Amino acid sequence: TACLQGTRTKIIESIIDWGTDISSEQNILWLHGLAGSGKSTISTTVADHFHEIGILGAYVFFDRKFAQESHPTAVIRTLAYQLSLARPGVATAISAIIDITPTISALPIQRQFQQLLLDPLLTEGTIETDKPLILVLDAFDECGTAKEREDLLEQLVERSTRFPRNIRIFITSRPEKDIHDAFELQSHILVQELDITSDANISDISSYFRHRMVRIRKKNISLSLGVDWPGEDGIQKLTERASGLFVWAATASEFLNGHDPRIRLGIILGGEPMREAESALDCLYQTALLSAGSWDDADFVADFRDILGLVLVARTPLSSAAIDALLCTAHGRPSIHTIGRLGCVLSAGPTVRVLHPSFADFLSSRTRCGREIWHIDPPAFHQRLLTQCLKRLDLFLKRNMCNLSLSHDELSASLPEDIAYACVHWIDHLDIICVAPIIDLLVAFLNQHLLHWFESMTILEGARTTTSLLNKLSQDLAELIDDARRLSLWFKEEIEYHPLMIYVTALPFCPVTSSIYKTFHDTHLFPSVVGGYQQSWSPLLHVIDTYRPVLAMAASFDGKLVCGSWNGVFRIGDTSLQGYTDRVNSVALSHDGMRIASGLDDLTIRIWDVTSGVQLLPTLQGHEGRVNSVAYSPDGTRIVSASDDMTVRAWDTSSGKEILPILRGHNGPVNSVAYSPDGAWIVSGSDDTTLRIWNSSLENEALSVLRGHEQSVSSVAVSPDGTKIISGSDDKTIRVWDTHLGVEIIPPLRGHEDRVNSVTFYADGTRIASGSEDETIRIWDISSGVQVLEPLQGHYGGITSVTCISDDTQLVTSSLDGTVRLWDTSAYTTASTASRGHQGAILSVSFSSDGTRIASGSQDKTIRVWDAASSVEIVPVLRGHEDAVCSVSFSTDGTRIVSGSVDTTVRVWNASSGGEAVSVLQGHKASVNSVVFSPNGAHIVSGSDDKTIRVWDTLLGVEVLHELRGHTDVINSVAICPECCSSVISGSDDKTIRLWDLSSG
Repeated sequence: TACLQGTRTKIIESIIDWGTDISSEQNILWLHGLAGSGKSTISTTVADHFHEIGILGAYVFFDRKFAQESHPTAVIRTLAYQLSLARPGVATAISAIIDITPTISALPIQRQFQQLLLDPLLTEGTIETDKPLILVLDAFDECGTAKEREDLLEQLVERSTRFPRNIRIFITSRPEKDIHDAFELQSHILVQELDITSDANISDISSYFRHRMVRIRKKNISLSLGVDWPGEDGIQKLTERASGLFVWAATASEFLNGHDPRIRLGIILGGEPMREAESALDCLYQTALLSAGSWDDADFVADFRDILGLVLVARTPLSSAAIDALLCTAHGRPSIHTIGRLGCVLSAGPTVRVLHPSFADFLSSRTRCGREIWHIDPPAFHQRLLTQCLKRLDLFLKRNMCNLSLSHDELSASLPEDIAYACVHWIDHLDIICVAPIIDLLVAFLNQHLLHWFESMTILEGARTTTSLLNKLSQDLAELIDDARRLSLWFKEEIEYHPLMIYVTALPFCPVTSSIYKTFHDTHLFPSVVGGYQQSWSPLLHVIDTYRPVLAMAASFDGKLVCGSWNGVFRIGDTSLQGYTDRVNSVALSHDGMRIASGLDDLTIRIWDVTSGVQLLPTLQGHEGRVNSVAYSPDGTRIVSASDDMTVRAWDTSSGKEILPILRGHNGPVNSVAYSPDGAWIVSGSDDTTLRIWNSSLENEALSVLRGHEQSVSSVAVSPDGTKIISGSDDKTIRVWDTHLGVEIIPPLRGHEDRVNSVTFYADGTRIASGSEDETIRIWDISSGVQVLEPLQGHYGGITSVTCISDDTQLVTSSLDGTVRLWDTSAYTTASTASRGHQGAILSVSFSSDGTRIASGSQDKTIRVWDAASSVEIVPVLRGHEDAVCSVSFSTDGTRIVSGSVDTTVRVWNASSGGEAVSVLQGHKASVNSVVFSPNGAHIVSGSDDKTIRVWDTLLGVEVLHELRGHTDVINSVAICPECCSSVISGSDDKTIRLWDLSSG
């Protein structure tokens, strides 16, 4: 609410004068004061005034009870939205930015501040620069925690100086230390304290009491209070007891507005007045509570504590009905029965909230409230509310809780308020408390309702938040929760699409050995993948499609990803950095993650600010060939570059000047460079098959030349302790070198089937990762040279970069296929562990006629036979083909299996023993794509890439007809008429279907 007319005039006038004076260098005004001193009423009043005269750009009020809306990450977007409503030109500019960067809401605050506030306001024509535009941030101390608002504070302090002169920012808050330290002594910030001891403030409180007493007298005419009740003496005593706090005056007035104001006035004025503001407020709250109920009544005390405890710790305000549902008390007394007696400190509609944050502070402090029955200990009540949430969900959650069909068109569902709150916030409460006391309840809930919770979050349109919520859960539940996280990542789109997809799509495709599959999958309720879709989770955690080939990639430990492509540098989730469109061969991040260096085809190097995307230095020029590689020194003061011009150069990152003579010695293009951990030396790899080590501070020849590779050296990296160098080469090997001796430590690491494009060390120095043109990533033990994991597969183009992040548990890779992929290498099956099932793509499957068995043919050259009910292999693997198996089929009686292969042969197998039933059927000149038994089992028909169909005798293994010709392209499918056995039908890439008579051919 606004100030009472005629009060706070001096402070309001001073704020208005500051806001309308656009010549002042101080474009931020920070008004701070104690809780309850009236800051928000002042901000509301001046905001209303600025709105009336057309210069209010935005007004944002923060409230800790609305944590999501008041979180620092939402502030920039809220300001941008309101500015768009206030100024159409700003709306146009912001709309254009969102079109370019649709994911801007997910970007860091620094980037949002630049693109959603600074850039639009600085764009010519978006605002009138000769007219003030005011932004109001009220109760800024309730904008997240001090840690959460750190970045926002930094942006407000440092970047507000870049706003046009007419932009003014008015901020109110309590004098919290982080805000005080940020704003104090800043020349562009005017700091003003709301003095509650001033004569003007005391007079204003007195005026407020007079105003409220008039209303109380009118309401209680029958009591004959008198025309000036409570008289000047009463007004003076009330004013004195307020100690300068308007919240005291407002709360006291609400208290007086009871059944008999005369009695209540006597209660308030009893005793000596307090001299300090906080003490006075505490005394008033104590008085109000004493008068609210019977504190010797155990039922009233229990209800008070249950209700106030929930209200204080709830993440969002709840209605009294939702409170009743969560408390679920045995006595059945509605919460509104108690809330109604606390009207001077609680608001009851539409949600229940404390009237002022100071009351929550009072109850949360045992010292201030003075009585144990009033004290609300937040951790204890977080645990209580968590328990209540889990119990309420246990009663409500079930599969298909809203009776939905799988049709998305008919999707219309909602959940009760208390259930919605419990689903969204139970993990928030768990995150605050110690898990141990409720671990049994939590485990039971997860084992029963984890999938139901996923379903409910989709109904609430919160499926996208499940991963981040699960990340908060304790390691005590590691296995099941880790499975749940992976499920939420892998099946994100499916889960988000429809609430029931968690059961019919996500769960059936989880690994059959995973905790989540074993806990929840029921073959009678959910679909099953015969043979099991996979035995363990794929190491692939996430795929980011950049829609352009990624030629280079750099990643920081905190997750910043920078890529280079054919036409520039771009950050993941962001727009391209402006300034050039040439091919980028290399990118590097400084160790503090704040700057990007890029090496280009146009012979130059450029340095950029990560946050703003602004080029920091003039383009670094000097190379006479394309720049293939760039690297930062550990202290970030230097950059080293390698070029097709066969040289290595070193640059100062402050001036952009070369700091060493050109390093010459290679006899071919230099492809890769890296600094040692101490910055003392540089290693380079070249097309001339050598590595060279250079002193990074002296003009010198190479300290040593490392020879061993048989083809170009494409990538080099230095171990964290500087004792080893690794190199990847076009000769398909990785080599490990002793830095000091310049010799290979172990034999070359072999396994890649094409050139090795990138190598990197894990942070512990015991393992290395390599990426190759063969589209695989391999992990090696550096001591033994043994691969410690199965090759990571998934990219569909050559790997261009591999980087280790996140405590050695994750790898980030980039590829020419346009994707960046995140891998978990901590829990992936080791290379020595045998994998169950096919090792290549499955190209064909066939049921036996009785439906009890399945045969599958694979790219791995084998056929496997499975029990359809148990998903268990029941016959030894059928081996014999020398290439991929394209087609398999059971005989009608189920005793034999026929297979056709890329190796041009057809084979017949005993379906029980797995042995070959007849000799190999040979005759086709190309891949056999389709095979089938005749219904009587006497013949086999096969179709091939050689455009022919052949008919074979199943007992003798010989052709019984000449090949059937007529198709002009590859034959993909053949079938025999089930009734007559004398007709064959075939389908071909020549777009025709042909019917053949077997008796005549």
